[in-house]
Amino acid sequence: MTDAKLLLEPGQVIRPIIDHEQVKLLAERLYGISVLDLTELNGYDDKNYKLTEDPNMKNPLITNHSPYGYVLKIMNSIDSQNVGVVEAQNEIMNFLATRSVTCPKPVRNIFGHLHSIEDLGGKKHAVRLLEYVPGELLKNCPLSEALLYQLGEFVANLDNKLQNFNHSGLVSRQHMWMLSMVPELEKFKYVIKDSEKLDLAEEVIEEFKYAVVPRLDELEKGVIHGDINEMNVLVLPKDAGASDYRISGVIDFGDIQYSYYVFELAITMTYMMLMSGDPRVGGLVLAGYTVTRRLPDEEYRLLKTLISARLVQSLILGAYTLEQDPKNTYVTSTEKANGWELLRKIRKTKPTENGDPTDWKAIANEFLTRS
Repeated sequence: MTDAKLLLEPGQVIRPIIDHEQVKLLAERLYGISVLDLTELNGYDDKNYKLTEDPNMKNPLITNHSPYGYVLKIMNSIDSQNVGVVEAQNEIMNFLATRSVTCPKPVRNIFGHLHSIEDLGGKKHAVRLLEYVPGELLKNCPLSEALLYQLGEFVANLDNKLQNFNHSGLVSRQHMWMLSMVPELEKFKYVIKDSEKLDLAEEVIEEFKYAVVPRLDELEKGVIHGDINEMNVLVLPKDAGASDYRISGVIDFGDIQYSYYVFELAITMTYMMLMSGDPRVGGLVLAGYTVTRRLPDEEYRLLKTLISARLVQSLILGAYTLEQDPKNTYVTSTEKANGWELLRKIRKTKPTENGDPTDWKAIANEFLTRS
């Protein structure tokens, strides 16, 4: 099946349709786990469930029982058609775990496989089980300068390690959340009803087409995580009882792709600015990143367009998904976090005596000099 057919089209329902009782039966049938406790976790197009197993009913096939429980992941019907991507997600977690990156670990089912394809509500979905990784989500922590710097460092380190990871399943992968797919947003922009917002979105999509697309061949390529945000980064207190945190791990490899390293940086910066509402914090992420990994000037110059494009992508696809599935409030997190307001700040703010809030290189240098 060609990847062109695997792109989301307006009107398509791809999220798994399943209730809690069926999830428990799946866990028992595929993994021999008797579920004691079940919580649904956030998910965009996929469904994710935190499971705690009944300690009196343990599956002898799981040799190391995860003390923190498991996450059962049911993938959307588009990605489930691409078995290579499912295998790549499992392999990348094992690859990083052996290189001292804390991330979930895939668990084999009773047939000895790391995933299976199940028929749910008339559609085929890939089902996997991962060990649950303890830690607090970054979104629940105060964003200190040190933590933002450390996140930049963490992401650069992650990408340095991923330079040695390749998988045939990712070579031709395309999905709507890849930054390179921003021109495809033309099909979905009808969901933005406010004319001023639509003008802003169209301006960014056009800028991406003429400023980024012709230069893609010049950018450094490799496998990236593709969705470093406050819901996918784990933190732990620095010391017992401490109020400051350190980055401890990364979760959710659903958007891994063979893409461009500068996209990884832009995506990380975007979500940290969204979380804080302040464009300046991008400079702190940049500081940590560039101390660990070189960023060529021509790639730095694309950051403003890339960050704007990620915001527009998140705002348009969030509004579209909400229109399709009004119960899925997770998808509007960018809008709730004042994504349009941030986009205006990045695009329209004029430099003042306090400097330019999007001169991230100057902000990074100032921070590094100070610390």
